[in-house]
Amino acid sequence: MRALAWLVCAAALAFAAGALPSLALFALAVGIVIMVAGAAVTVLVARARMTAGRVVMEREIPEDRPLRLRFDVRLPARLPACVHVRVGRRAWVRLGEGGGVVEVPIDRRGAYRVEASRLRVGDELGIFRVTVRVGEPERVLVLPVPDGGAPAAPARGPSAEHIEPDGLRPYVPGTPVSRIHWLSLARGMGLHERRMGPPPTGLPLVVVDTSADPDPRAVDWVARTAAGLVRRLSRDGGCAVLLPGDATATTVNDEKSWRALHRRLAVLDAGDGPVQQPAGVAGVVRFPPGHDLGPPPPPLPPGVVPANPGREEP
Repeated sequence: MRALAWLVCAAALAFAAGALPSLALFALAVGIVIMVAGAAVTVLVARARMTAGRVVMEREIPEDRPLRLRFDVRLPARLPACVHVRVGRRAWVRLGEGGGVVEVPIDRRGAYRVEASRLRVGDELGIFRVTVRVGEPERVLVLPVPDGGAPAAPARGPSAEHIEPDGLRPYVPGTPVSRIHWLSLARGMGLHERRMGPPPTGLPLVVVDTSADPDPRAVDWVARTAAGLVRRLSRDGGCAVLLPGDATATTVNDEKSWRALHRRLAVLDAGDGPVQQPAGVAGVVRFPPGHDLGPPPPPLPPGVVPANPGREEP
């Protein structure tokens, strides 16, 4: 479009030069045409001889960190050309000599497919440009940040204190701090702790219920809160977790089982109906009725689309 605008300007100058007449205006029009032609030749040669590649540096990231893409670009020497990569709807970032690392914010949990990135090759004056696509579609999993967990970002909703406990009992010295019910102390009822009724496995049971509100922001809140609670319980000896659609609870008592559950919380969806709560439930994680959902999430960056977590990408 810029090259076309320059050519229209040259045509207008040539028409004015003939109408006046003016040799200076005609020379200016010819100079503009030569400049546009030179820019086009430079860019097309650079495009034909350019080599470019893209690497997705991480396949799993927390939702409070951007996705990092590394670009390796080689342009012909002594050509005044440059390369930009698209990172937003109207945002482009210039790559340095040899390429560089670009950060793309996703800011929401889930499974995504990163399509081929769009590169723009142009001359240094920005007169002529062409676009190319680099990279193959690749899957990325964005994990929910545990609400209140240790390296969690500032909470986006109420803390895990709002999880419905199975019951309370007077505080016993030596109880882990994560099980103290601080709200009862704030209300003047004295120091109490959550009663963690053990299921048949001997571990506290956490039930995750997403049927209260199908809004994706509510499900996001449930995923973050559940991640924070399960993370704390797993460090205190372990727990069992019952997710929507599961017939049996999943035991989480080490780093490997925690990572597996964390990945499942990343693709947690709204449930069709209330979860059946077995005996011995330590806590039910569901979205509080009437709680503020917060602002809608920003749109996904270009080239990042939701992926079906149950289908392998070609």
